Amino acid sequence: MSGLTESMENYLRCIHELSYANKGVRLTDLAEKMRVRKASANNAVMKLSRLGYCVQVKYGQIFLTDTGIEAVKAATGKHLIILKFLKDVLTVDEATAEIETAKIEHYLSTSTVYAMHQLHSKLKNKPN
Repeated sequence: MSGLTESMENYLRCIHELSYANKGVRLTDLAEKMRVRKASANNAVMKLSRLGYCVQVKYGQIFLTDTGIEAVKAATGKHLIILKFLKDVLTVDEATAEIETAKIEHYLSTSTVYAMHQLHSKLKNKPN
């Protein structure tokens, strides 16, 4: 998700998690889940909206755009690749792998994550 900060990416994921069956998300619920004030959540939503990742009905619910949904899917895929690499290739335990994935996923390039995926696949398919 190029151009997005770690914080904006986390807001997108949170909006996605809170939205059920194409229902929008209330700003109050988003702020509560993100553990921030409504004003902070509102600023983030305004930035994401300007970038085309979400829309908000005036004083109403927040909806991800197709671009926002694709960004969340990409971030989730990246997260899973890194997590599997840490667990399967480096044999890091589940809890540590989750914590460390959350820390590094925002700083690795797409090409690095792709290389991790390629190496993981190669090692997984290699006969013992």
